[in-house]
Amino acid sequence: VFVLVGGLAFAVSGAAAALDKRMDLVGVLSLAAVTAVGGGIVRDLLIGATPPAALTDPTLLVVAVAGGLAAFLAHGRLRMPRRPVLVFDAVGLGLFCVEGAVKGTAYGLSPYAAALAGTITGVGGGLLRDVLARDIPMIFRADSRLYVVPALAGAGVATWLVGAGAATVWTLALVAGAVTAVRLLSLRFRWSVPAPR
Repeated sequence: VFVLVGGLAFAVSGAAAALDKRMDLVGVLSLAAVTAVGGGIVRDLLIGATPPAALTDPTLLVVAVAGGLAAFLAHGRLRMPRRPVLVFDAVGLGLFCVEGAVKGTAYGLSPYAAALAGTITGVGGGLLRDVLARDIPMIFRADSRLYVVPALAGAGVATWLVGAGAATVWTLALVAGAVTAVRLLSLRFRWSVPAPR
């Protein structure tokens, strides 16, 4: 559930970024797919889960393409949030950082490494999306507010819950929701990490 909902959210964010750049349908679907599966592929390669899950189970790619196609068809017809890339990206960030941490723990990583695996899962797809869209990646921009920090914190808490035997769908969903909320609140109230003047 985490993977599919997070993948759908990231796919819509990737498609919205492509639409903002006035890409055609191939570009929209490509950016949707890369955003949805990119972080998971990088994580799987790093932890030795090969071939990556996105290449062995087509479900996530189908969800990503469906999300991208829906965004493409709805573009200009339905009222979407003012900044859909940021909203959907925040949802994907929360879900994927938790899912990545849980998978890292399942592969025997230390808590430190599992938290990093979760962070990479959460931010990797968005980083690839921004690079392909020829933007400075959101995780590096001073005006992007809190991004990596809530992802790392959420992945760390998820790792701790797994280690403590307290990881249930509900506790992990709560962590994912908290990460999403912190990300969105940082955009609303301009919370950010220190940057050069």
